[in-house]
Amino acid sequence: MGTPTVSVILPVYNGEQYLRFAVESVLNQTFQDYELIIIDDGSLDSSPAIAREYGQRVKYVRQDNTGVAGAFNHGLRLATGRYISWLSHDDVYLPEKLEKQVSALDSVGGPAVCYTDLQMIDSLGKVIVELRMPEYDRSEVLRRVLTGGSICTASYSTMYDRRCIDEVGFYSEYWKYTQDAEMLMRLARRFPLVRVPEVLVQMREHAERGTRSKDWEREVIRFLREHLQIIPLDELFPEAMERSEAHQWLGDALAEQPFPIYRVAYTEYRRALREYPSRVAPFLRRTAWLAMRDAYEILERAARPVPLLHTAMRRFREKIPSAMRRAIRLGSARKIDHP
Repeated sequence: MGTPTVSVILPVYNGEQYLRFAVESVLNQTFQDYELIIIDDGSLDSSPAIAREYGQRVKYVRQDNTGVAGAFNHGLRLATGRYISWLSHDDVYLPEKLEKQVSALDSVGGPAVCYTDLQMIDSLGKVIVELRMPEYDRSEVLRRVLTGGSICTASYSTMYDRRCIDEVGFYSEYWKYTQDAEMLMRLARRFPLVRVPEVLVQMREHAERGTRSKDWEREVIRFLREHLQIIPLDELFPEAMERSEAHQWLGDALAEQPFPIYRVAYTEYRRALREYPSRVAPFLRRTAWLAMRDAYEILERAARPVPLLHTAMRRFREKIPSAMRRAIRLGSARKIDHP
């Protein structure tokens, strides 16, 4: 048997509830020139037995628990395909996923990253919402990743040339929850990103998903703060924006994100104020809105045990970003459109 075109890498840890759906979605692809590598990250449930049911149709490897990045990196070391495709054990490929992305990458003429639109589904597979991914140039992708934009979700649908990994390195095992965003950031700094404007992946939302945890909340704030400190502003804004305006743009973009991401905006507003101390009033207005959001977040969490009060709080909070958008635009000209 020859070298496959695509290596699909599926890391799994205690995924017995959804693993069959993920594996079957690969086996049912219209494009069949692939290998499916399942890396069992030390599961304690029936995931090993489920994976072994598929026999020679999959390459199953079990390892001690290292986290999703370590498991995926193990898969990368075993992969022989020209293209690499990520699949979480609780997500599902639609039938033409591999075919459409291989075609898109083949047309580029060099190493590139391909992503698609997605659907979010619930634990029973019912569609909750359709997520149309934006298309940006590389610098825009970078600053949207670092402000928690919707482009981060594209990482669930990525396929990329193996040569991309050879250049940027494996997934970071330091980041336990944001390793996919960190990799997307590194890829965007080096390679073109190509979007297939079709829903080709279903991302499952359920109670055990990592983004619901306190550990994820703490890590995502640390990830954004650290990388906004490290990456030069002239790489994020090659159009030579004033430093104060650049930090303000980042702060405004962060401020429109959900909890806890919007809290990173405080740091960017402080940096903007240091660059332009005479504009204290607009930045005070912005930080006041953030403080209000924090207050409502605390109240909403306290209200969760009372369903009617919780629903009322959520509806009221949904109005805050649009109100803030109107307020923070007062007296502030921009060289880049606000998100």
